[in-house]
Amino acid sequence: MEKQKIVAACKKNLNDKLDTAQDDMRRLREAAGRNADDNQAETYESNQQEMLNEMRDMQDHFDFLEESAALFNRVDFSSDYDQVKSGALVVTDKLTFLVGISGDFDYDGKTIKGISTSAPIYDAMKDKKAGDEVKVNGNTFKIKEVA
Repeated sequence: MEKQKIVAACKKNLNDKLDTAQDDMRRLREAAGRNADDNQAETYESNQQEMLNEMRDMQDHFDFLEESAALFNRVDFSSDYDQVKSGALVVTDKLTFLVGISGDFDYDGKTIKGISTSAPIYDAMKDKKAGDEVKVNGNTFKIKEVA
């Protein structure tokens, strides 16, 4: 697999999610402003509280995405590896993993599983090479390639 294209797709996916979250927060703020102008409605207070809760949840999600982007930028994806470590692309007989970023994304019709270095599967894979098997939660993965 072409690792750098997968990394670029992951970065684009992350940036798209950040843009969407930012747009959603802007729209919610605008809606909150419109509701504040229309405070004659009986349900104003409950709507206002609901919007505040939504804004808080959205801000938490945005903060998580920003943290993920910062983490992504600190990982060395440019190097090729022969052992599983942060920044490696790991192709198994069942799934493909990108180590150093959490979350799934699509690349060329396939789902790529982003895993952090604190994930249990990473602990099981760490320092393994192509040809090694990894067992996690009753699943066995045969590593076909590490890049």
